[in-house]
Amino acid sequence: MNNLQLFLMKNILGFVLQSFAIVLGIYTFNRKRLIFKEYLLTSIFVTILIYFMKILPIAVGVQTILNMISIYLICVLFLKMPAYKTIRSTSICFVLILFCEMIVTAIVVKIIGPEQFEIIVKDPMQKYYIGVLANTLFAIIITSFYYVLKRKGDNYRKIGS
Repeated sequence: MNNLQLFLMKNILGFVLQSFAIVLGIYTFNRKRLIFKEYLLTSIFVTILIYFMKILPIAVGVQTILNMISIYLICVLFLKMPAYKTIRSTSICFVLILFCEMIVTAIVVKIIGPEQFEIIVKDPMQKYYIGVLANTLFAIIITSFYYVLKRKGDNYRKIGS
């Protein structure tokens, strides 16, 4: 049961939630009309890409840079998004992810203390709970941006088929 729980936390609530939120964020910050079919295919592809990047034996910072470059190329080549806006949007999304991770980490350390936090970080299952909280916060922020900008009269971002 613990392996199933770890799989769900790491892969489903980790990679999938983050990937879908990143792609939605890029659509939002590029102010591109969201076409659901393209969004779904791109998000699934980004999820698979991020998963394989995470299992590579390279440092975390290098994985992040490779993820940013790969997602940028997917959005420019497949979704035909403008290059400059996509660089900006991708950067904003990854900075927001970092910001969300910092907020969640600071709150957890404040609530449970630094000694207990060290214990949590060493346990893979508990460590992923913190990641899921950060991804959830990121998804809430991106979704909020999407709907706030949509309500401001941005009719170019209607959901298409």
